[in-house]
Amino acid sequence: MKTGGVLDLLKPGIAVSVIITVIPGMLAGGQMPGPYLTAFTVIGTLFMAMSSFVYNQIMEIQTDSLMERTRNRPLVTGKVSLTQAHSLGAGLLAGGLCLLWFYATPLAALVALFSFLYYLFVYTLWLKPGTAQSTVFGGVCGALGPMIGQAAMENRIGTAGIMLFLLLFLWQPPHFWALAIAKREEYSNAQFPLLPVVHGVPATLRQMFAYQGFLIVATVLVTYPLSLAGFVFLIPSLLTALATMLLIVRLAKSPRESNAMHVFYASLVHNLTWHGAFALDLWLRIPAA
Repeated sequence: MKTGGVLDLLKPGIAVSVIITVIPGMLAGGQMPGPYLTAFTVIGTLFMAMSSFVYNQIMEIQTDSLMERTRNRPLVTGKVSLTQAHSLGAGLLAGGLCLLWFYATPLAALVALFSFLYYLFVYTLWLKPGTAQSTVFGGVCGALGPMIGQAAMENRIGTAGIMLFLLLFLWQPPHFWALAIAKREEYSNAQFPLLPVVHGVPATLRQMFAYQGFLIVATVLVTYPLSLAGFVFLIPSLLTALATMLLIVRLAKSPRESNAMHVFYASLVHNLTWHGAFALDLWLRIPAA
């Protein structure tokens, strides 16, 4: 099993973007989490995310081989064998569950397990090959990070965890539809009925506008009237959300692959920005010890 192949299988970049969503949830209760709880929660979530990526690639070997952007993945090329992938995925799953269950809370472990199962058996096996709305409904599993964080810290899921879930849920469709527009032919060749493939680019853009608009409204609601965060969160979050919206407008005027990828990367920057800003805003509100 080659090191490069293992890293490609684990998708560390995407896994890090998942665990970033956990931190604001941990801070939502107005207390600073201890270093051990933070480490165990983050590492446990990281292990489970990586395990889900391994099993996702096991399930999609055939379709991955049909797409330019995925045909060099390690299971397709043989850099990693199926036996090795199963062993790695099972080990990460078991390790992640144990860390969250015994060193965080059982609730955090159960939320993470639900995300794992939903991603593989609902999204990968059912939604993605079966419906043009897979990006929307599949977004459930990708938005549960804040709930894991709040469950680990407070052993409950409250308003803050739900609103953070909502922000992530609304953010995902424009982000992934931008990629689907850019790689429309590849998804069509792999017979994935994504929205741009089934209903075309104009219909997809209309829904991207709607979800981005809802995301902007939800961003304001987090600040007022819910008062879950303040202007440290609101200003950079709104600016990057509006910048992404402007790029969607440009994409509508000129639906080229390069413009679609600009939306994709801008929404990624927006996601990282509002998570960082939210965590900073919450941290500044925690009373000094």
